[in-house]
Amino acid sequence: MRIIKSLLIFSGIFLTLTHTHKVEAQQDQLFLVYPFMPLVVNPAYAGSNDVVNITGVYRRRPLFNLGGVTGAAQQFISIDTPIAQDKMGIGFQAFNGNQAFANAGGVAGNLGFYGDFAYKISMPHDGRLSLGAQLGVTQVPVFFQTGGIGSGGGSSGSAFKESIGLGVYYRTDDLYAGVSYQNLTASAPYAKPIFFTAGYLYEINADLKIRVGTLGRYYTNALADKLALDFNTTLWIKDRFGFGVWYMNTGSEFSSKALLASAEFQLGDQFRFGYSYDFKGKDPVSSSLGYNDLGGFHQLKIPQKNTSWGTFNLKTY
Repeated sequence: MRIIKSLLIFSGIFLTLTHTHKVEAQQDQLFLVYPFMPLVVNPAYAGSNDVVNITGVYRRRPLFNLGGVTGAAQQFISIDTPIAQDKMGIGFQAFNGNQAFANAGGVAGNLGFYGDFAYKISMPHDGRLSLGAQLGVTQVPVFFQTGGIGSGGGSSGSAFKESIGLGVYYRTDDLYAGVSYQNLTASAPYAKPIFFTAGYLYEINADLKIRVGTLGRYYTNALADKLALDFNTTLWIKDRFGFGVWYMNTGSEFSSKALLASAEFQLGDQFRFGYSYDFKGKDPVSSSLGYNDLGGFHQLKIPQKNTSWGTFNLKTY
C-alpha cells in the first residue's frame, strides 16, 4: 500500500504543471489500448496472470463517416504466458493502426511488432516482482520524420524504427504498481515516455468489487507536457459484469484528452467480451469532425496445465 501512496503523491505534485501540447511517439497507436492490454505500457507484465493470455482489440473511428472524413479501423493483438515453471514470462504484441488525418485527407499506415521478456521474483506477503524488457520495430509514416502533419515535408512511404523498453511490475492479491521506460533509443521528434501505473481492488462484499487505478506518462525528451495522468475505476458485479470509466489525460487520438466508458462481460472462465466508447475531449479537429471511437475489445485467456484457474484477474488495469 505504501508503494501506491508514494506513486499517487508523486503524480499529484506534478499534475499541476501540465499543459496541452502535441508530440509524436513511435508507439502512440499501441499505447491507446492500455486499458485492455496492459502489456503495451510495461513489458514486465508478461506472464503475470500465470496463464496463457490472448487479447485482441478492434477499434474504429469515427463511428460514421462525417464531413467526408474516411473512417479507419485499428487492430491490436497481445499474447503473453509464463514459462520456466512460472519463474519467467514472455509476450508478443502487434498492431495495425490505419490513421486518418482530416487535414491531410488521407490515411497513413502504422504497423508494429514487439517481443517481451520478464523475470519474476517472489516477495513477502504473496507479492511478485517482475523485471521486463521489450524489443521491437514500428513502421513510421514518412511525414512523421519530416516535421509532422501539414509541414509540407512529407511524402509517400514509411520507415521502420527500432523500439526498446524496460519495466518493473509488482503485484499482490489486492494491488499492483509498475514503472516502465519506452523508446529508449528514440531521438527527436519522437518521445521517450516513462509510464507508471498503480491500482487497488476493493472488495465491498461477495458480489461487488471496485477496482481503482491511475496511469502516468512522463516525457523525457519532448517539447510537450512533462506529465499527464489518467484515472480509472471499474465496478465488478459477481466477477462477471464490469462497468468502467477512464479519464485519459494522456490522450486518445490527435493528442486529445478523452473520457472512455467500458462494459465487460465474462462468459465462462476463459472468455471475456466487452466494448468501450471513447468520448473525445478538447481537441478541436477530432471533436468537430465527430472522431468518437466505438472500440470493441475481445479477450481470451487459456489456462495452462496444472495452473489454478478461477475467474479473470480483476486486479490489473
